[in-house]
Amino acid sequence: MIREKITDFLTYACWPSKVRKLVTGLVRAIIMGDPVETLKYLLPKTCESINKIMNDPEGNALLTDHKGDKELTWYLVLFSELVRVRGDALMIYKEMIISVFHQCIQIIHKGSYKAVASAAKHLLKSLTHIYMINTRLTVENIDGPFIDFLPIRAWGQPVDVDKVQVQFHIPNDDELDFVREFVETFLYVELDLLKEKSSKLSNGERLRSLTIVHHIAIGCFRIVSRIGSPNVQNLVPTVVPYSAQSQAQYSMYFKEPKFRENLRWRLLINIGKLLG
Repeated sequence: MIREKITDFLTYACWPSKVRKLVTGLVRAIIMGDPVETLKYLLPKTCESINKIMNDPEGNALLTDHKGDKELTWYLVLFSELVRVRGDALMIYKEMIISVFHQCIQIIHKGSYKAVASAAKHLLKSLTHIYMINTRLTVENIDGPFIDFLPIRAWGQPVDVDKVQVQFHIPNDDELDFVREFVETFLYVELDLLKEKSSKLSNGERLRSLTIVHHIAIGCFRIVSRIGSPNVQNLVPTVVPYSAQSQAQYSMYFKEPKFRENLRWRLLINIGKLLG
């Protein structure tokens, strides 16, 4: 019953910007506590609400409406928070997530496209980063009654790492393939738009496109190889001189995703031309 009330509270309400940060903080806390169950009850309803608004006869008008729709903006903000969960929990909702981006990535309203951009960044970080899955570094039963154990008493206490069995999220092949598919589906469209139609775009449209590109780049650059360059010659010696003849580089991933090209180079060239 409590879960249903929270779900209704979040998915059937349109919160103003002043209250939005408080509510999104609540969502973030719920996600950290139980990401799998939270997604199960919140993500489908949120995506359904977004698609319902966009599939409405007046939905197409929202793409070019600078005033935006408060209800849609809230659902996009909620969607952005929900895709913060660990990558493996998101995979079963892949088609649902992609559908929302296809529907909303072209929205010109500033609040809405910022939420979409944040969702892209959070999604890509969740899929590509390595991080702890469980942050409960204690062997005590913190789900029991407080009379038996008060969790605050575990703060700052030393623990045996082997006993707490810390688990990490390490991106698997399916997650990295999802990242590659997402980047090639949405990033290149924006880069081509900026390259071919930059002079025809309004300032608002150009800012929307650059915001999307920026957030996708932040989200996926962890798995994009660096730009190769020759070593700098005649460096001034330091206390710890660097004199190795070769460098060993090891990948953190089982399989490096193969993009069409080095995205760092592509962004450097495209954005450089835009600025020039």
